[in-house]
Amino acid sequence: SAYYIKYYVGKPEQTAAFLTVYGVALAAGSLITPLLTRFIDKRRLLIILMVLVGILSSAFFFIPKDQIGLMYGLQLAIGLCLGPKSPLTFSMYADCADYNEYKTGRRATAMTFAAATFSQKLGGALASVVIASVLASLGYVANQGQGGASKDGIVMLMSLVPGGIALVASGLMLLYNLSDTRMKDIQAELESRKAAKTE
Repeated sequence: SAYYIKYYVGKPEQTAAFLTVYGVALAAGSLITPLLTRFIDKRRLLIILMVLVGILSSAFFFIPKDQIGLMYGLQLAIGLCLGPKSPLTFSMYADCADYNEYKTGRRATAMTFAAATFSQKLGGALASVVIASVLASLGYVANQGQGGASKDGIVMLMSLVPGGIALVASGLMLLYNLSDTRMKDIQAELESRKAAKTE
C-alpha cells in the first residue's frame, strides 16, 4: 500500500492516511465478526470474504492514478473483508484441535496453534523476501522516481497478485469440511465422552 501510494500514485503525503483507513477498517471488520457468524457458517463466511478480497484487490489494477477517492473506498472495503479473517481462522484452529481429539482421543491444542503461528510468520517472511526480490528485479530503487517496469510491478503487487492469492485461498477453503453443524456434533460427542469418564 505504501509503495503504491508513494511511487505509483505519486502522493507520498497520503500514505499515512491510506494506511490508517485500512487499519481502522480491519479493526471494524474484526469487531463485527461475532455478528456475521450468527448468520453465516464460519467456513462459508471465510470463503465469501476471500472471494470479495480477491475481486476488490484485483480492481486496483484498473483504477486510474488520479482516482484517490476510489482507492480509499476499495482500501476500506478490503479492510472490512479481511478484518474477520484472523478471528475466524483462530476459531477454526480450535475446531481442528477438537476434531483431532475426536479422531485420536488426544488433545493437541497447543501444537495446533503453534504450527499455525509458525506458518503465518514463515509466510509473512517469505512474502517480504519475494516482494523485495520482485521489485529489485524490476529496477526499484527506494526513495527515487521509479521506471515503468517498477511501477507496473508495484501495481501488480497491489492488485492482481494479492487478488489471485485471495481467490486461491477461497478455493482451498472448499477442502475444509468442518462446518458449524458438524462441529456441534463433534463437540457434543466429546462432551459425552468426558461425561462417561467421570461416571
